[in-house]
Amino acid sequence: GLSQQRGEGDDNESQKRQVAFTRRSSNYTRSVKQLVNEGLVLQPEFNGASGTSDRKGVLTKEPLPTTMSGSGRDSMRVQSHDTKSSRGEKMSMEELMQVSDEERSNRRADMKCTFRHLSSYPDLNKMFSETEVKVEDLTWDLDCFRQDRNEQKWQINATLAMFHSLGLLKRYDISTESLVYFLLTVKLNYNDMAFHNWLHAWSVMHASWLMISAPDVGECLTEGDKLAIMLAAVCHDLDHPGVNNDFLAKSKDPLSERYATPILERHHLAMTMDILCDSDQRVKVVHGLDSEKHKELMVMIEEAIMATDMGVHKSICEELQVRAERVAQAAAAGTPLKERSFSRDSFEDRVFLVRSIVHTADLSGQAMPKEVAYKFGAGVLTEFHHQYCKEAQLSLPLSGWMKDLDLALGQAKSQLGFITFVVLPLWASMGTIFTSLKPQVDRVQSRMEEIDFDNLDKWGGFVRGLQPNPYKGGSLDGIIPEPAKDEKESAA
Repeated sequence: GLSQQRGEGDDNESQKRQVAFTRRSSNYTRSVKQLVNEGLVLQPEFNGASGTSDRKGVLTKEPLPTTMSGSGRDSMRVQSHDTKSSRGEKMSMEELMQVSDEERSNRRADMKCTFRHLSSYPDLNKMFSETEVKVEDLTWDLDCFRQDRNEQKWQINATLAMFHSLGLLKRYDISTESLVYFLLTVKLNYNDMAFHNWLHAWSVMHASWLMISAPDVGECLTEGDKLAIMLAAVCHDLDHPGVNNDFLAKSKDPLSERYATPILERHHLAMTMDILCDSDQRVKVVHGLDSEKHKELMVMIEEAIMATDMGVHKSICEELQVRAERVAQAAAAGTPLKERSFSRDSFEDRVFLVRSIVHTADLSGQAMPKEVAYKFGAGVLTEFHHQYCKEAQLSLPLSGWMKDLDLALGQAKSQLGFITFVVLPLWASMGTIFTSLKPQVDRVQSRMEEIDFDNLDKWGGFVRGLQPNPYKGGSLDGIIPEPAKDEKESAA
């Protein structure tokens, strides 16, 4: 979906071009206000022209998007006709989850991948357990990049522990095997992108769990809301291609022809519903609900996933700010929390809170420990840089706010602008409404303060190795070159 048709001969030559990177002088100040006035801090632009409408009218809804089903989808499942490996041994879980690039490409915009022979593993409940990971270890200080944490078995066991702590397994009669099968199927449908990958999805679910486990947040939600949040959080970026909606639209990607705006969020939602409602598989995490509860759960999941569209970020922030101001005024008057924030008895309040939690969790990377925040930030900057280069390569309109991300200055401007205009306003309002989130607001502010324009070489968020001009006019195959190697490495 990231390439386009090209001509031959002279036509090929005409598409070769250099990407010009402009530089600004080195006279900078640490004042965010002055940086904004001088144009040195860029405010991210989100193409939400058709997707910025508020979603308050949740009872009068369009039909949920669906992906291909039946025999057409079956043909795209992981092709493991024999559950024994080439060595004649039983295939490991990791081997079963291997999907070729061709299969992923063909599946784009059409269907999910899933296991075809997982029945050869009838005892999933013995392979994974909610008691293997202590919930006391799943704090805001968790480093999900640590080798023993960024590992499939630990992640699945930790997820089981989170669901168990919320009482969701017992309340909705979800077996360990069903939840594991669901999680492995979801993991399989994430692509290996720099940022929009399974680890990001898992982290968003973890952040969501931390929020709804806090008493001041949890008391405003029903158990069904919490289930919807957990399912939506882990599924919210399914099959993400590593570029944004604007790129898909202007490159005429097949996804843009299949879905209305917002393209990606509709695709993520369609993939989610396809996995949850696939009756011929063993994903039975929502089968214990009656029809009314099931319908409400589906509505909540849809609302949560669609809330991750950055086109609605502004409207979410504006409503949160209004609520935060009311909370601040009520707090000064000594009004109890449950009477001055969200009401569990109000369906509209609960819908908006579900949307706000998943959207905030989606932007929780900078609220994590410094080392974790830097790694998530590096993934975002890398994807943006690759998209900008791809736009130049395909002669598409360039996203100016993604320019110069090979430079420490460009990265610092981008990160400071993103935190200042996008992340902090959201988290500040959530931290005012829910005091349990104030430590995370402080962390977000610390990420801003760590950007010193006089010493960017020492900034921990600087992503080294991105090429300044990946598109040199010679590559027309849609492949983004690898980041430049370190000079010492090259010399060796």
